[in-house]
Amino acid sequence: MIINSFSIIDFKNKEAQNFEFKTGTNLIVSEGNTQGKSSLLKSMYFTLGFDVRQFPSSWNTDDMYFQIEVLINNVTYNITRQKEIFRVSDIDVAMNVKEYSAWFQDKLNIKMQLANTRTKHLYDAYSSAVILPFYIDQDDSWDGGIYKNVTNTLNQYTRIPEDIFKSVFNLSSFKLLELQNSLTNSTKEKNAKESSIESLLKVLKEYREENTNVPSVSKIDKITLNNDINRYLQMQNELNEQITKFKVKLLNKQEMLDIQKQELSELEQLLKMNKKRYKSIEAECQYCHSKLTTEQSLTRLDLSNNYFEISLLKEEIEKEIKKLTSEITEFRLQQNSIESKVDEIHLRIKKSKDLLTIDDYVKATAKNEASNELENLVERQVLSKNSLEENIKSLRKQISELKKKKEGLREDIEKNYNILVYEIKKVLTSVNMNELKFLDFKKISGSGMDKNKKYLAYYLVYFSLLRKFSSYVIPFCMDSFIKNEITGETAKEMFKAIEKYFFDTNNQSFFSIVSENLKHLEREDSYKKIKVDGKLLSKDKYDEIALKFKFDR
Repeated sequence: MIINSFSIIDFKNKEAQNFEFKTGTNLIVSEGNTQGKSSLLKSMYFTLGFDVRQFPSSWNTDDMYFQIEVLINNVTYNITRQKEIFRVSDIDVAMNVKEYSAWFQDKLNIKMQLANTRTKHLYDAYSSAVILPFYIDQDDSWDGGIYKNVTNTLNQYTRIPEDIFKSVFNLSSFKLLELQNSLTNSTKEKNAKESSIESLLKVLKEYREENTNVPSVSKIDKITLNNDINRYLQMQNELNEQITKFKVKLLNKQEMLDIQKQELSELEQLLKMNKKRYKSIEAECQYCHSKLTTEQSLTRLDLSNNYFEISLLKEEIEKEIKKLTSEITEFRLQQNSIESKVDEIHLRIKKSKDLLTIDDYVKATAKNEASNELENLVERQVLSKNSLEENIKSLRKQISELKKKKEGLREDIEKNYNILVYEIKKVLTSVNMNELKFLDFKKISGSGMDKNKKYLAYYLVYFSLLRKFSSYVIPFCMDSFIKNEITGETAKEMFKAIEKYFFDTNNQSFFSIVSENLKHLEREDSYKKIKVDGKLLSKDKYDEIALKFKFDR
């Protein structure tokens, strides 16, 4: 991230000002103290989302709009803040602090999560936590532990600032936390499965002991017999209907067959008569035994006395007789088949483990079904437990590999920490830097300028580490470190250390300084100077800046 410019509008007093910055070192310079340097720097980082604990008493931020133009990954954004309301140039609606913090992390392509002091659960960090490692406040950063008690927002989190730096240095990644949470949940679930299996096995054992005299029904026989019984009950009803239908059909078909046979007999007589050229014939009716003349028979059959026609009709009737006979045979076969199935079902029921009635069988089956269901449930629980054990094994392997990677990274950073301590001690002579190990943020002992030098030394160590190992970069800011009277030689040492370990042409930084201390800087002319003279805002600038102020009121 690079800060391009910063605008302030005091809408109550109708005053405004705009400040332009460059990549590299930016010095906020004034002739003396209490000239507005801290007000400017605090306001800039307040606009970025840092919850500044205290502003100078004459600086009333409630009456002001702040707007900062930043460059993130080669994209320019405008961030506007008024009290606890944020607006950003790529989103139309206003945001609260939590919503803005999510936007801020998204643009920096990070995901910092911190544990709540009370619940110990992880929550997305506010922007104050994201900015903390890069911002040194004039009033709150030079007492107590380094990076501690700089903003009230961070009081809700535990292990601050240690967890923040672990996140910044990728020593406590979100992925590792996710894996550890998954491992915890899977382990709890596996333990619950084991307890459930133990309980089910106990119930199954007791159930079997209570039902030792219950006839055993195998799973296959049970299903087959149960299906047979259901078919039997269904077929009883269907059989009654089909028997009636068969009787009606057989009677109809038999009647039709008799008629066809009668007609066939008549035709055969006609053929005989035709052959012998008889002039008349008598035919005996099979029903009434009356005598029919040849003419009567021919009339009844609507046939001419023609041998050929009679022969054709005879063949058709013979075919019909054959068809009817076949249908009657098929009906009887179907009836016999159904009766055979009924007999088969009765035989199966009779042979089913001495069950005298279907009701007895149902009771035995129900008890066996309960036992089988318990066994199946145990089997499913065991399979689920085995799957969880495999998942736990995989999670532990991933966690171990990731921890090993993090441990290697930590060793590398810690090695650089110790090297930097050694190097800075050569610049800031007589400073005892044996008090704090890497990621140790306890209170620093001492008083006066000696204590200030210790704070400065440790901050310079962490700024150097941030440049090399940070997962994201925000412009560095150090408000005045001079809290006590300082001698020329001490000042020379401290500014030399700042110029060597804080100023950087490749990273943007902001540093407040009074003009008389510029003489201690060897490369003064290469730095961008922003001069303030006690009056940060101007009425003459109000209309001009208000007109260009990129904020939709």
